[in-house]
Amino acid sequence: MSRKFAMKIKLIVLALIFNLSHLVYFSQLNNNLIVKSDDSVDFFIFIDDILQNSYAFDNIKLSGYDKASMKLKIYIPDSSKQIIEKSIYFEQTNRETSAKLILSGGEYKFRFTGDVPMGVNAMVTTQLIVPYYTSSLFLDSLFLTDSTHFSNTTFHNLAKSESYSGKIGCSGPIKITDELFENINKEYFSSNKLALAKKELPKGCFTVNEIKKIISLFEYDDQKLELSMLSFNYIYDIENFKKLENLFLLQSSLDKFYAFINENVQLDKN
Repeated sequence: MSRKFAMKIKLIVLALIFNLSHLVYFSQLNNNLIVKSDDSVDFFIFIDDILQNSYAFDNIKLSGYDKASMKLKIYIPDSSKQIIEKSIYFEQTNRETSAKLILSGGEYKFRFTGDVPMGVNAMVTTQLIVPYYTSSLFLDSLFLTDSTHFSNTTFHNLAKSESYSGKIGCSGPIKITDELFENINKEYFSSNKLALAKKELPKGCFTVNEIKKIISLFEYDDQKLELSMLSFNYIYDIENFKKLENLFLLQSSLDKFYAFINENVQLDKN
């Protein structure tokens, strides 16, 4: 084998290794996006036309985004009915990108304000933290009429379960968590938030979407896991319980979550 031919083979192998490592890197992305309005106007976030927050809020952290690019759409359901569209690209992982909605010239502008490693930004107690959703959420007072226009027609209420035909978990009237959500969100310390959630959840019967809304207020996987397990006995559409898996960022947490499901399925068979 000639030296020139051997060098070509070496370069091809190095190129293949580089491309493979590049693919592995981008398959392991994990980033957060924070969007805050400058004047406290509430808004909805859509990623790839999928709704991420079930009701409008003025300061939202989208956590656990695992793709290299994002098609962001923001809808402001005030009198302006403004829609803002933006493409965002992530070249690194474990980063937190921040942006603001700034009112200028009678309309809101999207402005990037920073990009730092996760954990650098101070924890904000008035921030709505939502996991990245890959399937549509229900929402209370917004109706998507086509890809670009919205109207204030009532959509499905989260508590309605007429479309669910699976096994029933808890019985009794299905509760809405709006008041509980606000009370938990007012607590400054995460330990107090957790204590309040653990105290109030056993008092009602909820849909999985309602439980997910509460758990999304918590940033750490261990707290999310504890509340998920606690909520199991207080969920109406119990066959949808597995949908809580989207809340977790760590594989170890997912493993514990799946183990919990398997254990309870086995108990149900006995």
